[in-house]
Amino acid sequence: MKFKKLKQAASIIGAAAILLSGCGNKDTAVETVQIDDNVTEAGQLPVVKEPITLKVGIQSSSKITDLNTNAFTKYLTEKTGINLEFYEFPASGGMEKLNVMLASDSELPDVICGFNISRTTFLEYADRNVFVDLTPYMEKYGYWIKDMSEKTKVKNFESFLTAENGKKYFMPNVVEQTGNMYGGKAFINKKWLDKLGLKVPETTEEFENAMIAFVTQDPNGNGQNDEIGFTGSKDGWLEKPSNFLMNSFIFDDYRDGFVVDDNKKISVNYTSDKYKNGLAYLSDLANKKALDLQCFTQSSSTLRSLCARDEEVIGAFASGSPDVLFSDNPERLQDFVALPPLKGPDGTAYAYKSEFTVACGGVITKHCKYPAAAFRLLDFMLSEEASLFGRYGVEGTDWKKADENAPALFESIGAESKILPILPYGSIQNSHWNQFNPSFRSIDMSDTVAWDGDPLNGEYFKAQALSAYIDKGPENTFTRDRMILNLDDMREFGDIYNSISTYVKETVSLFISGEKNLDKDWEEFQQSLKNLGIERYLELAQKGSDEFLSK
Repeated sequence: MKFKKLKQAASIIGAAAILLSGCGNKDTAVETVQIDDNVTEAGQLPVVKEPITLKVGIQSSSKITDLNTNAFTKYLTEKTGINLEFYEFPASGGMEKLNVMLASDSELPDVICGFNISRTTFLEYADRNVFVDLTPYMEKYGYWIKDMSEKTKVKNFESFLTAENGKKYFMPNVVEQTGNMYGGKAFINKKWLDKLGLKVPETTEEFENAMIAFVTQDPNGNGQNDEIGFTGSKDGWLEKPSNFLMNSFIFDDYRDGFVVDDNKKISVNYTSDKYKNGLAYLSDLANKKALDLQCFTQSSSTLRSLCARDEEVIGAFASGSPDVLFSDNPERLQDFVALPPLKGPDGTAYAYKSEFTVACGGVITKHCKYPAAAFRLLDFMLSEEASLFGRYGVEGTDWKKADENAPALFESIGAESKILPILPYGSIQNSHWNQFNPSFRSIDMSDTVAWDGDPLNGEYFKAQALSAYIDKGPENTFTRDRMILNLDDMREFGDIYNSISTYVKETVSLFISGEKNLDKDWEEFQQSLKNLGIERYLELAQKGSDEFLSK
């Protein structure tokens, strides 16, 4: 990791003046580290010679019984020598509360964990030094952050940490799990396919024929025309069928439609004729009732209710969490198999792919009297030991090391088992902070979970589906978190993004439903995108991406 070298304090004043002037030049100077004789050397435990107390701001969670008596809290105090007090932000509206405190210059806790604070926020309050620049602390006291930088599979890791002014304001939270990278899956009713004498579709044409058969030939055998073709929801995790099928025409990232060519040039798919062809296919499916139009308006909870019905009615569905949808009737999920990326008319068959990313795990505020000790605490949370505790809880009680011959959840992609969870994921517990803290769950930790042998284990079902998608995504991808822009550019990009994303979402659904005609209204759609600033939008995205990739 190429941490920036420290510079003289005198240079800070001039650089800060440049930032405040609004000219957009980078402030590459950093503050000097505050030396604390009570703090031990990098990597040593405990991190303080004499106990101190730090107040931690963290979002309240109904999944955590009591932070004060939490096993992870006690573990951190035992290991670091730091006593922890808590300021709990509300579970609903916690970020809004934090924003109000920032805007009013209220006193903040020493450390804030669990909020994915944006680069925009860091730059907005840079002139007030609300958040401590961690760059010099990483240089002097960083141990596990440096180890992480050498081991992580995150591309351009340093760029994620760096704001436009050259400073690093947060400690990371990284989850490297292959299942999340290829989360955009779809599943088809194998029981119905077998009954109708059909194979698992491999092309968009075969899929269309299967869905038409599902909605017209009564595969559930109840004598009613109640079967639903391909469905999903408007708000569930990767539950939009239109995104899954668009990947048979041009790559669709399920969010913003960014496409990156071999020269790292960024475009958006919804200005392409290939996207238009995909919309034509989707509209045809909808017209034949093979695509369920309710997927654009129904919530994920409604979809879950459909999955729980006594009478099986769903032919295929898109979801990154099929186990959640069928949690009320897990046996029913066994009727479904993974639907691989379908080959479109020109052979295109992309799988959804989301590169490993970096979230903000923790920050230190200007109100902290012991920034060096606070940094050492956050740094320790990135260790393998602390990251395991922070995700799985107490070893021997909440998880254990897997037996040598235990099958792995991700056995289908060649992974070996090392960790066997005991505490159910998402349960009410007092063992950890519900992942509201810096951590480094490396691929060696995330992909080595053992299977408990239960055929109804939802995580096992998802993991077994991975082989249908892995390595079928594009080589290059781009998302909005992979940009480095100055504050003015970030604000401008955000304004344009809000306008364009809302317009595209609404218009695409109208094209698919047939309320807008592709032959007549496509050019109007493209002109409206220009009027909303699509060219400037792409210019800023390219600028931010180029800067990000240059680090």
